[in-house]
Amino acid sequence: MAKIKVRRTLREELPGMVVLRDAAAADLRAYPRPGGVLDLDMEADPTLQHLVTHDPDGCVTALDRDETLGFAASHVRSRQWILSELWVLPQHRGRGAGAALLSTAVAYGERSGAREFMAVVPTEGPVQALVVSHGFRHLTPVFAFTLDSELAESLGGATARLHAGRDVTTDRYAQRGQSDIDRLDRLSRNITRDADHTYWLKERRLGIAFVKHGDRVAAYGYGGRDQVGPVVGASQDAALSALGWALQLAVSQRASDPIRVLVPERFHTAVEALVEAGASLEATYGLWGRDLTGSFDRCVFGTLSLP
Repeated sequence: MAKIKVRRTLREELPGMVVLRDAAAADLRAYPRPGGVLDLDMEADPTLQHLVTHDPDGCVTALDRDETLGFAASHVRSRQWILSELWVLPQHRGRGAGAALLSTAVAYGERSGAREFMAVVPTEGPVQALVVSHGFRHLTPVFAFTLDSELAESLGGATARLHAGRDVTTDRYAQRGQSDIDRLDRLSRNITRDADHTYWLKERRLGIAFVKHGDRVAAYGYGGRDQVGPVVGASQDAALSALGWALQLAVSQRASDPIRVLVPERFHTAVEALVEAGASLEATYGLWGRDLTGSFDRCVFGTLSLP
């Protein structure tokens, strides 16, 4: 076997990376099945397009001669590095491709000045051993709940009423409210991420709602046809209310069933509300970090690729 080579992923290779990801994830219950037939002529995953646009050096491919073994994607926001994707084809596992990919991705974060490192990964032993070997420690489980539109509408209506709120999608298109979003992101996640907010609004066409406590914006929540979240709040009650708004926004955009919600276990009021409402706990991931300071007790992730 030749030495594994890791190089930057080319933009034109992204459709192939989606095919590779779905092949690698086929035996993992924790990952939703693809919505249709994939081929190399399909359009690339828009989130991967977004990541390679803003963090091209964070998207890398592992090869043995001309054979693709796997790929990884990561991004840096403020001084925080976040692992977006890491996949190795089943027939190539055990050859060191995963370790080579993760080492290259982490090195990208270090070169970019990252001081915190974060990864949300499945609970399979080899994956967890890989992040442990790179100095990560487990911080909290992340639960993937699913619920149908009727349940989402009912739960959303009940929790949204916890605080006053409103749909501010149009205002955000005009870039009003960015300072409130930045403040909440720093408070809960220790990052700012204007490029991601622009992507969720303008490319993914998600709606966004603000929840207020007195005269101050206390939480925001995204919801749309394809995802619920991210949701971030200054308190758990405010974030729970924003989750309600996000669920309602998803229903209003005719999100297809089942609707998926990614909640860190530390956000226990949201976990309890979803369980009591009858949402299904479909899968569990692990949130791992290195020098990671975020509390993660009042946030909901958008997707695994862009949490």
